Amino acid sequence: MSQLYLTYSDENILELIGQDDELAFGELYERYFKVLFNYVFSKVGDQFSAQEIVQELFVNIWQQRQKNQIQTCRPFLFAVAKKSVINFYRKEFTRKHHYNQWEIQASTISELTDQTILTADLQNKYERALEMLPAKCREVFIRSRQGLSNREIASELIISEKTVEQHITKALRILRQHLKEHLAYLIIFYQLFL
Repeated sequence: MSQLYLTYSDENILELIGQDDELAFGELYERYFKVLFNYVFSKVGDQFSAQEIVQELFVNIWQQRQKNQIQTCRPFLFAVAKKSVINFYRKEFTRKHHYNQWEIQASTISELTDQTILTADLQNKYERALEMLPAKCREVFIRSRQGLSNREIASELIISEKTVEQHITKALRILRQHLKEHLAYLIIFYQLFL
């Protein structure tokens, strides 16, 4: 880099940058990168992010060099750095918010999927256990689960109420035996999801 640029004021450097002078841009970079980096780092606390922000700031200055309306260099650079830090936090907040939303949705979907699978599995096991019941016992038990009283079931099937009670007791015993290995899952399921 030319020693000549060291003697130029910031405003002269900006003028030369506006005329596409890459060496002048290099001088501006050398003068302000470290001080801007330290400022941004003090605000964001992450070296990589601070370096990225300051580099982006200089890239924008170069890209907008033809539109340069800067009167005072140092205050302008720090104002842009401050705005860049604010934008950084805005993006970080948005990113974290979206990530948290995604985590919540993924967790909910996973829980619902687990719940659906468990429910379907238990329903399947219950239906298979029902099929193991003798026909009359199954018929009595299903009607009792549909909300009919023992008297109503006895009347419909033309059997005694005592026989209805015996069929229900037998059905519950068989179902309990068949589903006992799954009772723990049922208890956990109802505690977690219902």
